[in-house]
Amino acid sequence: MSTSATGTSDLACAACGQVHKGAKLVTLPDGSQVSNYSEAWRAHTEAKWVLEKLPLVVNRRRKSTPQISRRDYIMGVEHRRGKHAADNLKRGVRALWLVSK
Repeated sequence: MSTSATGTSDLACAACGQVHKGAKLVTLPDGSQVSNYSEAWRAHTEAKWVLEKLPLVVNRRRKSTPQISRRDYIMGVEHRRGKHAADNLKRGVRALWLVSK
């Protein structure tokens, strides 16, 4: 896919097609290398955030800061981006969880 020795086309942003100043190749858990501006990297970091930062169960009595559970977040993704996006997020979170065991 890259057109040069440095792989500048591999670093191109999926949204605008340009190579941004901070673009670099990153390695996903499956071993594939993608740009940090790619959709695959965005999906991986979102799944990692959901797994690491959101609780399984929310303490509803907590009044100081509202919380959202993993399930609620994924349901919100389904509502906003569709079932396909939510299913992809579920698969990503599950894959990261299985690797972490």
